[in-house]
Amino acid sequence: MDSHRYAAIRAMVENLYALTAAGRWDEAEAMMTDDFRILEADSLPYAGEYLGKGALRDLYTKVFAFWEDASLETSDITVSEDHAIVMLTVHATSRHNGQRLAMPLCEVFHLRDDKFSGITPYYFDTASIARATGTLMAD
Repeated sequence: MDSHRYAAIRAMVENLYALTAAGRWDEAEAMMTDDFRILEADSLPYAGEYLGKGALRDLYTKVFAFWEDASLETSDITVSEDHAIVMLTVHATSRHNGQRLAMPLCEVFHLRDDKFSGITPYYFDTASIARATGTLMAD
């Protein structure tokens, strides 16, 4: 991959983070395909499949029902022709018990035709998230 393509994809990812953090959803959604898809793990309190350009906004609404004072700490971004992988840590306080967590994860951004077609997040410890939000289910 040439350095211009790498830089363009990296800039897209960074811009999407900035737009969503600022609540500029129309601009963020313009960067997504119509069939945009996010799949959250079954063990999370906001588990499920989120579809369409409004998927990320819908997910944020569910996530922030459980968390407050959220911030992102990005440590690395790796880029290929069709994907970007972002290593990050989410810092947030549980609305359930006031516990402050640092949640390491990787987000895989899927690209098609210079737009985002989806995001697949991979959390290190979904059980700690479920405990902090009061949603851990017994076996």
